[in-house]
Amino acid sequence: MLRPLDLTVWPRRQIYQHFRQNPCTFNVTVSVDVTAFRNRLRELKLPFVPALIYCICAVVNRLPALRMGLIDEDQPGVWNSVLPLYTVFHPETETFSALWTELGSSFEEFLENHRTDAQFYGSLPDYLPKPGTPPNALNISVAPWLGFSAFELNLQDGADYFLPIFTVGRYEESAGRLLMPVALRANHAACDGFHIAQFYQELQRELDGFIPTP
Repeated sequence: MLRPLDLTVWPRRQIYQHFRQNPCTFNVTVSVDVTAFRNRLRELKLPFVPALIYCICAVVNRLPALRMGLIDEDQPGVWNSVLPLYTVFHPETETFSALWTELGSSFEEFLENHRTDAQFYGSLPDYLPKPGTPPNALNISVAPWLGFSAFELNLQDGADYFLPIFTVGRYEESAGRLLMPVALRANHAACDGFHIAQFYQELQRELDGFIPTP
């Protein structure tokens, strides 16, 4: 559900209105430390990418500024929650699909949903193999073959798209740590640098403290 914001009391009202009249998007890339996260998943024999997708969604679901959408042209709102729309690579054709999965109430439930969707839809060549992609789906692309220090994503008509878009690259070792670039495309009408900093701080804490049940 997309809950409307009360513009009469919303502290960001004037900022929102300014960036609706003067559309502005921005891209940020931060390297996060996945050393403990990767090692814990290896110990438990759990897959890296689904766990990462789950962690990103878990953090976004705690930050209302990153869950915004438009009810109509002038009325912003906040989604109750988001779920992931993630890329699935097809090596035989060097193409990809975008597949969405219900997040569930725990990582274990998400992992089961992810496995089920991968079994039924993961090998289909369509761009959107699973029907009914919900409007509160969070775009997350994982490119494990590409390391980068910056990444910029542009949408031709992206002024009305408020949810962040994530692109994750290959992690690499640096000074004994595994660092992974996480790029985020944001709409300035929905959020500011403060909220993006919150996201990266919360994501690092989520990864450091991630203890799934094997």
